[in-house]
Amino acid sequence: MNKSFRALLVLLPAILLVVSSCKSTRSTLKKPLKEYGFNYLYAKMLDNHVSFDYLNGKFDIEYFENRKKTVLRGQFRIKYDSLTWLSFSPALGIEAARISLSDDSVKFINRLNKTYFLGEYKVLDSLLNTTIDYAILQAMIIGNDITQYDVNKYRASIDGGLYRITIQERHKIKRSLKFGDIDSKVLVQNIWIDPDNFRIRKIDIKELGDDSKKLTVVYDKFIQVDGQLFPSKIHINIVSQKAIKININFIKMELNETLRFPFKVPRKYETMF
Repeated sequence: MNKSFRALLVLLPAILLVVSSCKSTRSTLKKPLKEYGFNYLYAKMLDNHVSFDYLNGKFDIEYFENRKKTVLRGQFRIKYDSLTWLSFSPALGIEAARISLSDDSVKFINRLNKTYFLGEYKVLDSLLNTTIDYAILQAMIIGNDITQYDVNKYRASIDGGLYRITIQERHKIKRSLKFGDIDSKVLVQNIWIDPDNFRIRKIDIKELGDDSKKLTVVYDKFIQVDGQLFPSKIHINIVSQKAIKININFIKMELNETLRFPFKVPRKYETMF
């Protein structure tokens, strides 16, 4: 065995390591995103919305308010564009609270102190000092856009490896307004879209001309449910008079099994307001 061949055998592992490292580095480098206009990106996002009649599952939730942390487990049930039902339990598994949300009402039972609330979203607005309605709540949970709002004054860009669309004016469309409503608040919204699957990865919403209140939602992970991509980890931040942060981890999801939405206030419970 000549010296040159022996030297090659000694160097071969190092050469293979370098080549492998270079190959690995090259494979992880992403090509620059192709630039698209707003209309293309918005249409692709809508094409990749999740769609269902009924959705139900289980979740873990961490709730932070002014640095105070509450950890709960829960169940949820959704009838699309109609009703969302949530049940919350501490570690022992006994139900602590139940919420029923529809387009025009909020119902809440607190079993720990035997109180309840039946009312409108205006009360949530006053309590949280933020803009919220059923369309926003449902969209937030499933990772869809708030299609009950129109789209005006928009632009598209690339931001941090994601597509970003900015909508500077969003009014609730007339057919989605509740009886007695004259108009809706004007929203400003940013949406970050994953270039691989065109699902929403992040949104922020605020009222036009008011920077004191903002809702931000980040989707960390997606899972396949009957061929559709649903968010399984959600981080919600509400900036208002109260600093609220919510982390949700969906454990289980099932589609299109007809569901019940039980909600009954026991006789001895007292109203919260």
